[in-house]
Amino acid sequence: MQATLSAAEAATELGITLATLYAYVSRGFLRSIAEPGTRRRRYVAADILALKQRKSVRRDPAQAVGNALHWGLPVLESRITCATDGSLYYRGKDVVALARESTFARVLGLLWCADENAVPPPSELPGGRAAWTAVARAVRGLPPLEAFQVALPIVAAHASNAYDLRPAAVCRAGARIVALLVAVALEREPAADLDVARRLQAAWLPRDRKASALLDAALIVYADNGLSPSTFAARCVASAGSSPYAVVAAGVAALQGAKHGGASERAEALLREAANPGGARRAVADRLRRGEAIPGFGHPLYP
Repeated sequence: MQATLSAAEAATELGITLATLYAYVSRGFLRSIAEPGTRRRRYVAADILALKQRKSVRRDPAQAVGNALHWGLPVLESRITCATDGSLYYRGKDVVALARESTFARVLGLLWCADENAVPPPSELPGGRAAWTAVARAVRGLPPLEAFQVALPIVAAHASNAYDLRPAAVCRAGARIVALLVAVALEREPAADLDVARRLQAAWLPRDRKASALLDAALIVYADNGLSPSTFAARCVASAGSSPYAVVAAGVAALQGAKHGGASERAEALLREAANPGGARRAVADRLRRGEAIPGFGHPLYP
C-alpha cells in the first residue's frame, strides 16, 4: 500500500496552503486517494517528495518560471477557479451546474465581479458608428484572432475612459469588449446585450434554435482555464496598469500560438477531414499512420 498523508500534512510538508494543494492535484502534480468510509482524501507521499524536489529549482527564478509556464505548475493562487477530483468550480460553484442553469452573461459577472448580476449591458462602442465602420473596414477578410488584434486598439483609441481601472469601470469595459469581439467574429454591428449564444446561433445556425443553449453551455464551461499562457500574458499586462483593451489584446496574442489556441484549429481541421461521424475512423487512422497526434487527446495537464 502506498504511503499517504492527510491534506493538512501534505500542505505543511510542501509549505503551501490547502488551496494550492488542491491546485497541484487538479494540475496532475499530486495524486489524491479517497479515504475509505469518509469524504476525505489522502495524498501520495512519493508525489509530495518529488514535488518538493522540483520546488527546489525555484531558488533559480529563471528556471522555475520557465518550467512553470511550460507545464502549468500553479505559480499564483486563485480564488476564481478550482479544478479538483474531476470537477471544475468558478468561485465555489460547480461549472457543470452553471452550464445547465445559468447564462454566459451571469457567469461573466461571477468571474469578474463575484456577482452574477454585476455585469451591465454593453454601452455604445467608444467612437460610435464611425469607430465601428473603421473596425469593419480594417478587419475585413482577416481570421477572427487577427481581426480581434486589429479591432481592439482602434476602439481603445476612441475610449476616453480606457484607463479608468476602478473595478466597476473595468467590468463595464469588459462588457463592451465582449460585445465588440462578437461583432467582429460575426461581421455585424455590436449588440446592446450580452446574449452571446443567441447572437452566434442566429448567425451560424439560424434554423436550429436549440443550438443557443449548447453554445451558452460551451461558453460557460470554457470561460476560465486557470493560468494558461494567455491568462498569464494578460495578467502581466494588467499588472503594468494597462487598459482592459490592451490586456485582452495581450491574451489574444498568446492565444494565437500554435501550442495554445492553435490546438483548436487542429481539432477543427480534423473535424473537417472526417466530414461526418462515419468518416471519423478513417480520419483518425490516417493521422495515426502518419505519426500525427490526435487533437484533444494526450494533453499533459488535462489527460
